[in-house]
Amino acid sequence: MRRSLFLLLVALCTLFGMHRAAAQYYTWGSDPPQKWSTIRTPDVRMIYPDTVSALARRTLFYIRTVQPDISYGFSRGPMRIPFVMHPENFQSNGLVMYLPKRVEFLTSPAVDGYSMPWCKQLVAHEYRHAVQYNNLDRGVIRVLSWLLGQQGSTIGLLCLPIWAMEGDAVMSETMMSSFGRGLQPSFSMAYRAMGSVGRDCRNIDRWFCGSYRDYIPDHYELGYQICSYAWARYDENIWDRVAWYGARNPYLLATTRIALEKYYDTNVSKLFRETFDTLERFWDSLPKVSDSARPLVGLPERNHTTYQWPLPLGDTAVLAVKTDLGRVSRFVRIDRRTGEEHTIASTGLISTRPTLGNGRIWWTEYRRSLLFEQRVNSQLCWMNLADGRPRTAGHARRVLYPTATPDELGWVEYSPDGRYTVAVRRNGAGEQRFAAPDGKELHGLAWDDLTRAWYVLVTDDSGMWIGRIDAEGLHAVTEGAYITLSDLRAGDGRLYYGSIASGKDEAHCYDLTTGREYRITTSAYGSFDPAPAGGELLVTTYDRRGYRVAEQPTDSALIPVAPSRLPVNLVNPERRRWEVVNLDTVRFTAADSTAQSRDFRAKRYRKVPNLINVHSWMPVAFNPFSLVDEQAIDLNAGVTLISQNLLSNTESYASYGWNRHEGSLVNLGVRYFGLGVRFDLDASYGGNQLFYSLGQYNAQTGKYEYQSRPAPDKYYSVGLTASLPLCFQRGYRTRQLTVSAGWNYSNGMVADLDEIRWGDNGGITNIQHIGFRKGLHKVAFGVGFSDQVRLAHRDFAPRWGYTLMTNYTFNPADRYFSDLISFYGQTYLPGVAPHHSLSVAATYQTSIGGYKFPGGYAPLSYKSTRLIPRGFTSADIVSNNYTAGELNYRLPLCYPEGGIGSVIYFKRIRLNIGGDYARFRTPGTRGLTWRGIWSAGGDLSFDFNLFRQPASATSSFTVSCYRPSSGGVWIGASLGLPF
Repeated sequence: MRRSLFLLLVALCTLFGMHRAAAQYYTWGSDPPQKWSTIRTPDVRMIYPDTVSALARRTLFYIRTVQPDISYGFSRGPMRIPFVMHPENFQSNGLVMYLPKRVEFLTSPAVDGYSMPWCKQLVAHEYRHAVQYNNLDRGVIRVLSWLLGQQGSTIGLLCLPIWAMEGDAVMSETMMSSFGRGLQPSFSMAYRAMGSVGRDCRNIDRWFCGSYRDYIPDHYELGYQICSYAWARYDENIWDRVAWYGARNPYLLATTRIALEKYYDTNVSKLFRETFDTLERFWDSLPKVSDSARPLVGLPERNHTTYQWPLPLGDTAVLAVKTDLGRVSRFVRIDRRTGEEHTIASTGLISTRPTLGNGRIWWTEYRRSLLFEQRVNSQLCWMNLADGRPRTAGHARRVLYPTATPDELGWVEYSPDGRYTVAVRRNGAGEQRFAAPDGKELHGLAWDDLTRAWYVLVTDDSGMWIGRIDAEGLHAVTEGAYITLSDLRAGDGRLYYGSIASGKDEAHCYDLTTGREYRITTSAYGSFDPAPAGGELLVTTYDRRGYRVAEQPTDSALIPVAPSRLPVNLVNPERRRWEVVNLDTVRFTAADSTAQSRDFRAKRYRKVPNLINVHSWMPVAFNPFSLVDEQAIDLNAGVTLISQNLLSNTESYASYGWNRHEGSLVNLGVRYFGLGVRFDLDASYGGNQLFYSLGQYNAQTGKYEYQSRPAPDKYYSVGLTASLPLCFQRGYRTRQLTVSAGWNYSNGMVADLDEIRWGDNGGITNIQHIGFRKGLHKVAFGVGFSDQVRLAHRDFAPRWGYTLMTNYTFNPADRYFSDLISFYGQTYLPGVAPHHSLSVAATYQTSIGGYKFPGGYAPLSYKSTRLIPRGFTSADIVSNNYTAGELNYRLPLCYPEGGIGSVIYFKRIRLNIGGDYARFRTPGTRGLTWRGIWSAGGDLSFDFNLFRQPASATSSFTVSCYRPSSGGVWIGASLGLPF
């Protein structure tokens, strides 16, 4: 039985570790309340807020356009699947999920996109996943879906590696564009700089699962390179046969390896090495080029460092944003003569580059809204160099690319309906606003002091181009081309920007007086973020250790650039293209919109009837909420129905179970968080009725006497909790305030203290005849506040932070039941070495009011189980002046980066040394006496990835060993899942 449970646990860990398979098992987050509509076609269903109705129509047109080609290389087409659009999240993304199955589109265009409109990119990439899912949903997997619902279909995702799924989707995105994502020079740049990836003699799982020691490109970049090589090597999409074999033989577990050997006489390791050996030979054949810019700073080994967006501070210093594996992003001041640097301030997650004017820095950060996870803004921030204190600009939450001039501040605003506007605010004057036409994405902003005009980078159906914007509209400066442009700056009649026209990322300039474009840098791997600094040009250049700040004379290399529709394909081997539609050639016109509206009418999407959406069932009874919140798996024979609506604001389950000790058990749970306030409803029926009875020590017999109980009835309870979680993101720190109130009723039997009779010796004379009252009400109020700093890549606990909580619980229907008041606090402090963490926690709880025994003991009271010394349970404590403390010191022991190849990969081993102490008053023969309990020991944690899952699917297994003050050694184990 234990072996079976272990195998089930491993399977669940693997399944839930996949972000595409975990929708029911983590909170995706809710959009703010708004009106929704839906459009149905024979193949897809669009669900969208009314604010993006035009964008939904456009996206549907692209979906229907690519539908004949989206399954190229697979034997089956895309599954019928709904598309849900989220317009208020600036952290652009797209996801395809089961549980329930849907495609999630975060419609705000990516700030670092390439020369294809964002909605086209999403369609070409995410709709390809619907093809992969459908090719896995057959054979045995299809049978499992009949038995388990969509939960059964998710098992099929184990039959096709996630890096292969993402790599194939990037190929789809690339093949459906003129010069797409996979061909971008930056997409292969890290591998080009590393050099000997294919000859890595260590466990190659690190390239699939990530590392805490080194920078490893993500599974999108890895997957694309392997998929592209396999397409050229075998002249077909090998994942069609891999999916076909895996869906029919999932019980073999290693289906990818077996299928690759069976059909192609290869395996993943061989494919990996062949891919990068071939790429390395190709890259070595390219002409060797040195960086034209002189580096201002050095880069350390084994701590991949990124400097971004350098700006001149006078003639002797540079301001830049720095991030590395050990620390989060921060502003640094660099001495241009010595390379010495000084940290000014840490930042939040920066969305667009900073600008500098009049001693003040302006930039934007991603900030989650107060109430809703799917409302993530791009907040305007500023800081005076004199004090180094970051601040938030009021009423500027949809801002991109702030640009400062001596007397003005301009920025780009994005509206959830897809429209861009340039706003210009003059010191001491009003605000000007210049609206961009529909269908134009703005990806940069600059002010030129010579021409006294505002310039923008534009993406539309023609590619990317530079335009000038004013009150009369948007005017083209350059022609559209499928050449990615980035990081626009301006000065002295020139525009400076990054361009891939030469086949690498290089700094370019456009002379506004002559209308000529020049390339002004050469580099080994790439130059980025150009910024004029008098007669010098500041850039960042790349090598295997990261991005460094460099400079060169502005006019040291002016290489004319001839206009072209496509860049030079320099760093990518030639591959045969798929015979699919090129979305760059597709236009959505007014006539298309009219025809589509006629054929497929929009209808109101009613939220209340769609709250329940049962997508899965299981032939066992369990609580999925406990699985997520407490990593607890409590299985009984029975059945469980699981529901989550398509708007991701309601989750629920219902289960019926049976075991021989409790009989039938019925449980129901519902969570709703679509209004900001979260509601949790739970109900249960079955098992034995609970008794809250009395006991006393009989000095004459030397034994405890307990109140006699009647035959128990079936237990039932119902509860409702409302909580208001408020998130205050302020750059480097995130503060959260949660206020909650809850009520629960159960038919528990509570001792009737009206009937107590006390004898002269201080004992209860009628303990066997006191009787019970039926029903227990529980009302609880709580307030919690936390303040924590951002985590770096190598951190596993905050460097600084604290949490404060207080709760008050009472029974409004029973005056004899004591109230419980509790306080809790925890603080995080840095350890003696980087990534070490010291945490100290303390709690106090006590029962107040209610009935008291002569010695002062409250026989009917609640308990708070927070901070019970490890090795003890709640049955070992009493809520009378309970005081407890906990001390933990956490540190990384090593980074093994090895294991059983393709099965389990250990990334890091961590140690926690901890101790606990608690003191409380407990009833005894002479009234209440003080009792102290303690424990000391440690926890050994293993961070690992199963079956070459990506870095985002890292799990942890912890073994705990503590010596409590009473009893023997306590040993426990826990599994931390990545959701």
